[in-house]
Amino acid sequence: MRIDSRSGTSGAGGFTLVELMVVMVLITIVTAFSLPAIRSSMFSDQLRATTRRLIGLISEASQDAVGRHIPSQLNFDLEQNIVWLSDVSDQPDNANAPPRYQLVLPDSVWVADVATAHGGKVGQGTAKLLFSNKGYVDRTFIHLRSDDGRNMTLMLSPFIAVTRVADSYVELDTESSRF
Repeated sequence: MRIDSRSGTSGAGGFTLVELMVVMVLITIVTAFSLPAIRSSMFSDQLRATTRRLIGLISEASQDAVGRHIPSQLNFDLEQNIVWLSDVSDQPDNANAPPRYQLVLPDSVWVADVATAHGGKVGQGTAKLLFSNKGYVDRTFIHLRSDDGRNMTLMLSPFIAVTRVADSYVELDTESSRF
């Protein structure tokens, strides 16, 4: 800050160009050192990235069922670590139809189990999650686990398009799982 040499008080009350440049350099240095750590924590955490991608697929399944006016089914192959969206049809020739959207989970993350209010808990084989033509889904908890022992729970609400996420394994019937 500039000080008037005659009176000993500050003049116009501004900062000099040198002071502003020093602050800018300090901000740049701090940002340069912190940005890689922030970026790696946001994008290298496979469990969180998989959770975000799975939330997107769940949203797509609900919107697809509403938009096409036919039920959609989200399938979880718990052995192959694959999640895909398919049509629900009574036609036998549609049983082997290719998936419309498919998500292959990384090797370090897997679906531990899928628990629904009316269908119970499925921890092996294939779990199926049905979205009605209005986009409704049974109350469902999808449990993800990473190879470092961390868990995430995706909690699907039946009538509203809300997916809550918990950074732990939450049972379907606990108080913390209420919407």
